[in-house]
Amino acid sequence: MKLQTTPIRSLLLACSVLVFAQGAFAQKGKKTNEKEIINITFEGASEDLTELNGIDAAGKGIESPTEIKADLFSKSASGDIGVPANIYGSEEPSTENGGKVYAGIVAFKPGKMAGERSYITIQLMQGKEPVTLKKGLTYCVEYSLSLAESSKFACNNMGVYFSKDKPGNGEAGAIYMSGDHVMKSTVNKVYNGFFNWEKVCNVYTAKGDEKYITIGNFDLNDKTTNQSVKKPKDAEADPLTHAYYYIDNIIVRLVDNTAECACYNAKPPKIEDSFSDLVFEKTPEINEKMTLDKKIAAQTIYFRQGKSSLTENARENLDFIVAQMNANPSLVIEITGHNDPLEIKAGVENEAYLDMDRKRVAAGVKYLTNNGIAEERIVKAYKADTMPSTEIEEDDEADVKDAKNRRIEFRVKL
Repeated sequence: MKLQTTPIRSLLLACSVLVFAQGAFAQKGKKTNEKEIINITFEGASEDLTELNGIDAAGKGIESPTEIKADLFSKSASGDIGVPANIYGSEEPSTENGGKVYAGIVAFKPGKMAGERSYITIQLMQGKEPVTLKKGLTYCVEYSLSLAESSKFACNNMGVYFSKDKPGNGEAGAIYMSGDHVMKSTVNKVYNGFFNWEKVCNVYTAKGDEKYITIGNFDLNDKTTNQSVKKPKDAEADPLTHAYYYIDNIIVRLVDNTAECACYNAKPPKIEDSFSDLVFEKTPEINEKMTLDKKIAAQTIYFRQGKSSLTENARENLDFIVAQMNANPSLVIEITGHNDPLEIKAGVENEAYLDMDRKRVAAGVKYLTNNGIAEERIVKAYKADTMPSTEIEEDDEADVKDAKNRRIEFRVKL
């Protein structure tokens, strides 16, 4: 009887393809599937880590592309590079995939230090062979990050850059890239959470030339939203002028449709979750030589983000205005309200943050009328975010500028 050999050869070929696919650069001991391109938790790192800038110990195909190297932290190490405690803070490895090792990068520094960033570059490989993403196919891309307590800043624009060639080549300076080879999270938020892991996640449609991915911030400082943060009271790390993020769980996986990318389909965080607690305060500088209108104009009141409630300083300023209006019965004042751009964005999602300029003016008017000032002596004006504060200085950080813009101003009507 003639043997039917074709099905057997097909079966053997299918088995060999499956074995090849399951070598998709997943690290030893980790579960894999044929759609995974990479699944990195840095567990392949050498156990003899002794100092910072140790990303080269992460294993073949993982490195830093610029002069400033990424760091590795491990439970088998101690001191500066220990886990959970290290020079930049304290963080347990993500519980998602377990493990004992994670990486760390600088994503933001202000001013003249802007170019002092670090990145993680990973070559896309299956088994020992380099891989190029297939044009037109969709990939679910994600990684976990956590802000280190040494950070004086947090920032947005955390992303993944897909490239044909290895970027950077070891030179100094940041990598600035834009366009459809850079993937950011579905909600490009400021990641300001200490002691927790958050996902940067989105779907990416391959152009057909991608052989490397690089993780970090690829935007100029003036296009990066930064936020000043204060380290937790019990944190032992020294505060440093940077936004430093621990990085873990880097996954690139082929999907047939976006619904298969669970983190992409997760409900995005609310804009108000990133609101700052900062309230700018300035004691009015007045003297007897000043005219009444200048004394009134010096009483500007500032607000917390998303709030129209009056601070104690605000009440003192309004008490001064009440006294002047009582002493000058014909005096009429104009109150002008302002808000910041983030509040306007939040108002699109949540009506509680609509028209914060109007709500702040209303708070000032209510205080004055409750203290005996007739409402017809008050003129109201609203400017939203169209008139930046004259208190803003060139080197102010973004959250300070916003805090100075959240205000009501007073002017004597002539």
